[in-house]
Amino acid sequence: MSDTAPPEPKNAGATVVRGARPTQSASEVTLGRDVLDAAPRTGAVDLLRAVPGMVASQHSGEGKAHQLFLRGFDALHGQDVELNVAGLPVNEVSHIHALGYADLNFVIPEAVQSIDVTEGSYRAAQGDFAVAGTVRMDLGVREQGVHLAGTLGQYRQRRLVATVRPGDDPGTFAALELGEGKGYGAQRGYGRASLLAQAIGKLGDGFTVRALGGSYVTRFDSPGVVREDDLLAGRSTFFSASSPRQGGSVSRHQLLLGVELPRTGKGRTQLEVFGILSDLRLRNNFTGYRVDERGDGLEQTNDATILGARAEHRRTVTAFGRPVSLELGLGARRDGVKQTQRRYRESDGTFFADEVDADFTQTDVWGAGEARMSFGRWALRVGGRADALGVEVFDALAFRDPRYYDGQGYSRSAFGVHLGAKAGVEYALSEGADAWRLFASYGDGFRSPQARSLAEGERAPFVSVHGAELGARKDGERWAAQMSLFGSQVENDFFFDHTVGTTVYTGETLRSGLTASLQARPLPGLVAALSATVAHAYVTATDTLLPYFAPLVARADVGWERPLTGSWLGGAGTTVSVGTGLTLIGPRPLPYDERSRTVFLADAEVAVRRGELGLRLEVRNLLDARWRDGEFVYSSRFDPSAPTSLVPQRHFTAGSPRTASLTLEVHL
Repeated sequence: MSDTAPPEPKNAGATVVRGARPTQSASEVTLGRDVLDAAPRTGAVDLLRAVPGMVASQHSGEGKAHQLFLRGFDALHGQDVELNVAGLPVNEVSHIHALGYADLNFVIPEAVQSIDVTEGSYRAAQGDFAVAGTVRMDLGVREQGVHLAGTLGQYRQRRLVATVRPGDDPGTFAALELGEGKGYGAQRGYGRASLLAQAIGKLGDGFTVRALGGSYVTRFDSPGVVREDDLLAGRSTFFSASSPRQGGSVSRHQLLLGVELPRTGKGRTQLEVFGILSDLRLRNNFTGYRVDERGDGLEQTNDATILGARAEHRRTVTAFGRPVSLELGLGARRDGVKQTQRRYRESDGTFFADEVDADFTQTDVWGAGEARMSFGRWALRVGGRADALGVEVFDALAFRDPRYYDGQGYSRSAFGVHLGAKAGVEYALSEGADAWRLFASYGDGFRSPQARSLAEGERAPFVSVHGAELGARKDGERWAAQMSLFGSQVENDFFFDHTVGTTVYTGETLRSGLTASLQARPLPGLVAALSATVAHAYVTATDTLLPYFAPLVARADVGWERPLTGSWLGGAGTTVSVGTGLTLIGPRPLPYDERSRTVFLADAEVAVRRGELGLRLEVRNLLDARWRDGEFVYSSRFDPSAPTSLVPQRHFTAGSPRTASLTLEVHL
């Protein structure tokens, strides 16, 4: 690239991505690269915060999966939100730390081309853990050539990103990220490395092949929690750590191979196979010495081997003299997992008790189908999904220690089937692709059970969710808007309080709310993505609010880019861009009728680029708010000399203070 060559605009290719995904419910949203570039995004948590209505909490260090909140659900680390990266599933079944554990930290933000969001569970392709919704990240690099970016920031933040895009297709690329930092307080250091590479090629006779691979490794510390009364009494600071041994390590290696077969008439068929190796070692202690004088620290390990395959076929047929669009899918996934849980002493880190030592395999075989027929301005969509789940468990701890034998058998197996219906009605208020459309949608979602909880011969008890939505949307190149009323019923619900390691079964729960989002591109170079969600969640038997869900979430991402000419800084190929990301989270209900504090965060960036060189300044938490990333209410005892007490206390994990970083970019 010469000095006078203009840089490729940020929104290049975004129109193609949006047009490639026809929407069939009111709440489907695509976030293009221009929206993702509007505010600072240097990690997976920043990408998730752009999803309308989602709260992504990073309360346990830089390497642990985020806690997610969406549509009145406290999805913990993924149990109610299905996450997918370019066809690779992220949620892990029956994980030792949380059901559906979904660690997105391997994602390199610069390699994400767009994010497709399907809130609710109204589409047949949505599978396990698609309760509050599904988020899929599609990969691609914006600019052709070689891109290097080095970042230096406060608290010893250092980050290097390199991307290579050899041709015109943004989907063929390689990306590398190296990062480390001390963190903004005690026990917040981390180091990580991630590699993602994808190749898409066209073979003869209409075959298209795709290969995606990646490796990721990290080591991180975790600060734990701060008791509110310790902060008020001066025994702790806002950024204190509760104990020194918390943190963990993660590795993930993955490979996906896919092929699109030659088109036959109006049909299209895709085949994909994938494999994932995932390892986690995690230490945390959220209660200090409440349970045991030696300490309540837990070390958990989860080593998983995941193999899967899927086939998707789309075609248009004629029925009753009208065209019908069909989407059919088949798939299978096998998870083989080895997991342990042990208690360790705070004094020296040695183990003194084993609590879990188990091996299991969990196999899900599924089929789904959906048909859409148009009648003038009306359209009808009907479909369904069937999942058959088989589980085999070997309880090694019970086998060698009779104290842990519960009568279920050392080795046991279970099987179950979940059937779910999907349906939708659509009406266009006028002719044309940019007309307002009205939608009514219904869908059954599910989450699979914890494998170790199943008894011999048990019918695997899926948690079933019935959801409905009424909404409207308008899609266009200049602006697009969505709004919807939603509701869901969960049979035999539960929530897992991972701070104290207990599962609370609540029976039936109901959630309802309103969500709205707007994407506007009123002027060249200007993009704004605005969203707000109001939700209500309660237990029907007691008419009490569910703890931790987010009743109000609002988000604004606004970016502006323009060329500079006629100034001392300007000249051919010079651009300047500014952007901001604003987040508002209303008070969340906590146990014992407590409420969390309101959170308002503002991030900002400004960047200048001329030819091959660019400079970008990013400031997180611009207003330096003292905010609490997570707030909890339970009993604890962090001073071993203090008397034991079961009186609940407020705890919190501190959010990041104002943090600035400077990035130098080289484009070749």
